Amino acid sequence: MSKILYLPVVRRKFDADTAEKIMQSTKQQLSEYDLVAPEASLGDPTELSSYLASVRDQHFAGIIFHNTTFTDAEFIKLVHEWYPNTPILLLAPHEPSIHGWLRLNALTGIMSSGNYLASQHHQFDHIYGNPDEPAVHDKINSFVKAAQIKDEVAHLNIGVVGTFPPGFFFSDANAAELQKHFGTHLIHYNIDDCFDQAYALEPAVYKEQLDYAIANFKDLDAKGDETIRFVKFATLMKQYQAQDHLGALASRCWPDFFDKYHSAPGAVWSQLCDQQLPTAMECDIHGALSMYILQQMTSDHAATFLGDFSSMDPSDNTMTTWHDYGAYSLANPKYGVEASVHPNRKVPVSPNMVLKPGQVTFLRVHYTELDGYELAISRGNVLDVEPQFNGASGRVQMDAPVEQLVDQFVEEGYESHFALVYGDYVDDLKALGRLLQIPVKVYTD
Repeated sequence: MSKILYLPVVRRKFDADTAEKIMQSTKQQLSEYDLVAPEASLGDPTELSSYLASVRDQHFAGIIFHNTTFTDAEFIKLVHEWYPNTPILLLAPHEPSIHGWLRLNALTGIMSSGNYLASQHHQFDHIYGNPDEPAVHDKINSFVKAAQIKDEVAHLNIGVVGTFPPGFFFSDANAAELQKHFGTHLIHYNIDDCFDQAYALEPAVYKEQLDYAIANFKDLDAKGDETIRFVKFATLMKQYQAQDHLGALASRCWPDFFDKYHSAPGAVWSQLCDQQLPTAMECDIHGALSMYILQQMTSDHAATFLGDFSSMDPSDNTMTTWHDYGAYSLANPKYGVEASVHPNRKVPVSPNMVLKPGQVTFLRVHYTELDGYELAISRGNVLDVEPQFNGASGRVQMDAPVEQLVDQFVEEGYESHFALVYGDYVDDLKALGRLLQIPVKVYTD
């Protein structure tokens, strides 16, 4: 993960001893991150400038600027000039006592810092409180996670295999707008060339992917022609991932896989997603970005799912998300992952599976030419139920009323594909939206 720069500043005519204790306590709590920090608080702009010069060769995803006492805008102005595009979290402790000396006056300091950053349109967030307060800990954690993911997305390459199928216009992306708002790059591949290259792979090259498939599918015909074609294509995509440093993939699927490659794509995407290469079907570029963001939100880069909201049931406030593929690790272990045929084309290899129970967060990176980007977020709990349809499905009891939710999604013009990850990342995604300066809409009640 990217580094975080911690800058504690102090005016020593205030209660410097208390300020130093607060700084040391905060630095200890921040030790869980990849932190760069001075040994002691920086007491004037010259000290701050010297320290910034000493770390100039390092790259930081975000900065935590700690007003341990009052400091005027000279300090934050220096930080802005050194790092004009790096997100900043402003932090300041509570005043430790009343009826006497104003020992820290840190609230005035954080307001002074905020005033300057706002005047420069510099991305920042803030929290006022002591390091042992849960709200402060949570705010720091959300900021660090958002700053690191923003930095990762700015260096993200998405592989785009072919073009979107007929009518899937939302799967496309304006490359210039994508790079402008996220920093993300697209690397394009011709799907017919991919088929030819995959066909040519030798058994020794695709053996690892074949073994992986055998270990995760039930009833897989390991020698079947369609199985061999599926693991060959998965192998090629992993080669592309290593060669071009891909973090996500958006690929054409139908009709080409069935008509030209004579194999169902679902197993390919399932395997790649399970191997931490989030892959969006139907060449959905923003879907792939949504999956990648959610994957990076998790501490272990857990697999994500991209599906359609295919049915709704107000009687138990559920919506079913479905598609013809899903990462093996997301399957309910009661049922596992069955090697089957594509629900419509009846071609192998396609997974039959149901999502495991647990709390989930949904995300869609939404885009229109007129309004630009937006993050749409929702949340729910996957129920412990049997598979809802052939393919990969999950029956999700949503936090928000489902009838209202469907109306809102349709009226807002959201794309039919939403990414899903296990866990509650609503606050983290809201923090990311603030740093990206992209509107966020949350549908949780």
